[in-house]
Amino acid sequence: MREFRDDCGRPWALAFTVNSAMRVRDTVTIDVDGQKVPFDIINVGNIGVTLQVLRSQYATIAETLYAILCRQVEEKKISRDEFLDGLRGDALDAAAKALEQELIDFFPQRHRKPISLIAARIDEMQQLAAERAVASIQAVSAEQILAESGMQSGKPPESSESTQESGHSDNSLQPEMAA
Repeated sequence: MREFRDDCGRPWALAFTVNSAMRVRDTVTIDVDGQKVPFDIINVGNIGVTLQVLRSQYATIAETLYAILCRQVEEKKISRDEFLDGLRGDALDAAAKALEQELIDFFPQRHRKPISLIAARIDEMQQLAAERAVASIQAVSAEQILAESGMQSGKPPESSESTQESGHSDNSLQPEMAA
């Protein structure tokens, strides 16, 4: 059993069981190849997908937590919306980590080590991807980003032959001269 506190400071005891996994499967869907399918969180054959969902799809994480903790939510006399409103930022991250660890511990010993190794490799890949993204963002100036996006920077054009320096053009209307 893992514990976490939501953003409102409420404590939650997360115990992952077959029954809670069935509630998740019956109420939570995920997108797989463009189709909505039940989130079969304990299907070992799809554990890579499950771990990716638990690390990147925060609304799905929150819905999964609600399916697992719905009895505690009722006992605390709060609504589903109030529960979901309590999941954000660091509290949501702590809840997701607790859920992942609880999921790993749910499986029999023969599955725990390989699943833990998959989780560790995903951690390494996400860390590397984040480091590369930060380095890439830091290497580019705001002007370069604007130029690549096609947006204008708000500066006047540096030079343009089609821009007349001053005065009237040949085809502009001339004021009538007073006689």
